[in-house]
Amino acid sequence: MNQSSNIAQAVKTLWLTNATLPALVPGSIIYGLQKAGAARPFASMTVELEGLPEFQTGNAYVQEYRLTIKVWSSQLVGNAGTIQAALETLLSATTKLAPLTNGAITLHISLEPQGIEEKEERYEGQFTFVAGGTWLVRMQELRY
Repeated sequence: MNQSSNIAQAVKTLWLTNATLPALVPGSIIYGLQKAGAARPFASMTVELEGLPEFQTGNAYVQEYRLTIKVWSSQLVGNAGTIQAALETLLSATTKLAPLTNGAITLHISLEPQGIEEKEERYEGQFTFVAGGTWLVRMQELRY
């Protein structure tokens, strides 16, 4: 089962309960290309399947997802480095995402090397890229 929307909800919960990110990014975090609120800066998040499932013994399999978070503003911000540092500590190798469905559990989360490109929709909307990160999320899931 595709856990993309469940992962997005779990990350949003982590974001909202984080000690620093809500104050640094008052526009909160949106999933996909939803319309952003008026507060700036804001963050956008995408979650995509990464490759084919790796089937294990029994009814378990491992599925990887690529999670990307980008922080945007309508102008340059002076604390971009602070936002970037807070963003990179949001998820770690030991973070367990919840709630998920169908017995899915987080196996490992790793921050990937920077390779982020601006999406045309945000660029044409006059937003400036402030900070961002991409994580590889490995999940163990059950097939029924």
